[in-house]
Amino acid sequence: MKKFLLIFVLFALMAGVISAQELTLKEVITRSSKSIEETLPQRAKVIVLNFESPAKTFSDYVIDELSGELIEGKKITVVDRRNLTAIMDEMKFQYSGYVSDESMQSIGKMLGAQAVISGSLTDMGVNYRFRIRIINVETAAVQRQISLDLKKDSQVEYLMGGKMAAQEMQQKQRETEREQQKLVKKQEREKSAKFNTAGLSVGSTFTTPLLVGTLHGTFSPVRYLFIEAGLDLGFIYAGDTDYGLFTLDDYISLYPFAHVGLFLPFAGKSGWYIGTGGGYMYSHYTFSDGTADSNTFAFELTIGFNIMDIIDISYTPRTNFRGVSHKLSVGYVYRFK
Repeated sequence: MKKFLLIFVLFALMAGVISAQELTLKEVITRSSKSIEETLPQRAKVIVLNFESPAKTFSDYVIDELSGELIEGKKITVVDRRNLTAIMDEMKFQYSGYVSDESMQSIGKMLGAQAVISGSLTDMGVNYRFRIRIINVETAAVQRQISLDLKKDSQVEYLMGGKMAAQEMQQKQRETEREQQKLVKKQEREKSAKFNTAGLSVGSTFTTPLLVGTLHGTFSPVRYLFIEAGLDLGFIYAGDTDYGLFTLDDYISLYPFAHVGLFLPFAGKSGWYIGTGGGYMYSHYTFSDGTADSNTFAFELTIGFNIMDIIDISYTPRTNFRGVSHKLSVGYVYRFK
């Protein structure tokens, strides 16, 4: 008697372990299909109607796979789901959401099915509870309910849009962000290395002309290289200043110029540049006893700093091969991005 009881207890424990066994998604679908075939008569017409779960992707997968298993078994007839389209639109039906038994019965009758298959998924923490119900269309009675423990493996999590999918999405997002950061940095480097400006400066040659105003702009066809065009306006009011051989009343000069140079950015919005070029100087002198004009070509070198894209400081030595002058200028510049 004791031996019999011991065997019975062991058998019960083994049955409990087996019943609590976690199955893969493929296994729960296969077992559900076999149970449906065992419950319904041969050639019974059924429709796998809906599966309630948090993820539409998971619900669609279960419905398609379970329908496929039943079709492969060839013991019952599965109603073509394409006939559901019109009914779905009319009843605002969702495969992945809750559907009442009355709605399932109505849909089953419209499709000429004898039974409707529906299911649900419940998160139990360590695993999922996978349930399938067989509903008799004529009576709306639940003929059978199948409950199985579904393992939380990578396939399930992926279909649920869970951890695995999230990790893949996060990885893709990180890769996308890195690519975007690289693109932004590249664009910033390209922008910072292009010197497109317009500005106005004032300065002095510390001789004639004493005061010089400069209107200038630069354009960068490629990174680091720029072309500059500008106009110097120089003037001095001497007020009958005696220079020994002559008395100068006033002086004015115009000097259109062009440069080609290199710009090297540093510290974000700042940089320094160096360029060379030349221009044509027109000068007009007014003396106490008359006037005189002077026209000459000049060549020059310019070195400067652009600070925070708004301040320009430059030094320009200039020569017409008969003498050398020096211009120091400070001004405002607007740098285009």
